Amino acid sequence: MLVIMAFLIVLLLSGNTKGEKVLHAFQNQIMNCNEKTVLQCNISSSMQLNIVDIYWTKHEEKGFKCDPRSSDNTPGFECNYTREALTLTILYPTPVNMGTYFCCIRMDSGHGKDQINVSLGECRGEFSQQMAGPKQKECSFNSVYPDGIINWFHYDKNVTSNSTVTSLKNSDGTFNISSILNIQDNEERYNCSLWSLNNGQYFKYQEFEVEVEVDAGSSPISSTGNISTQHCLSCTHLLLALMFSLRKYLSL
Repeated sequence: MLVIMAFLIVLLLSGNTKGEKVLHAFQNQIMNCNEKTVLQCNISSSMQLNIVDIYWTKHEEKGFKCDPRSSDNTPGFECNYTREALTLTILYPTPVNMGTYFCCIRMDSGHGKDQINVSLGECRGEFSQQMAGPKQKECSFNSVYPDGIINWFHYDKNVTSNSTVTSLKNSDGTFNISSILNIQDNEERYNCSLWSLNNGQYFKYQEFEVEVEVDAGSSPISSTGNISTQHCLSCTHLLLALMFSLRKYLSL
């Protein structure tokens, strides 16, 4: 009789453990680009857990697994485990790191998991500009996210129709976007701005001056040289006149 009662107690406790949710996580998390981010699943149970396996996986990425007890994990990730929590650290988040991550636990009495949906904010990247050719100005935004289009303005006038744009996606999910503007006149100041397709607003802005080439015949240096030459000739004529007058005076 005592043996039967003991068996029923063990069976009851085992059933409670299997039905209990062990892992708990916030369902949504937003990362900042290239800023270390920690995902966390809290561990809680009314009974002591005999953990057989504990790890992280990612939806639709069969090759991704982060095991806190292994030294052979996916580069750019670190995972740790304590009795209270299982954490996954994304060291340098980029768009390719977005997705759904699962924290998983396997015990001798059952298993459990929870998920975190991870999204990413803007990646500002780097801006550069150069003269692409005669009367051509190039504006580039590298390693930015999300994708966008480049608009050109001369003060309030939109001159984007005079430009061509290219967008290339990098392996980390960011974009290299560049545009070349064909200069139609001798105006010097243009605005180059990147419009975010996801957010519907300008998320990076840069203003610069376009250099205009000046013909050598009308250059300020040439004009200054002519003025100096004329000035020297006038001085020579004056000196000769004085010498002639002095010679005439001495002959008297």
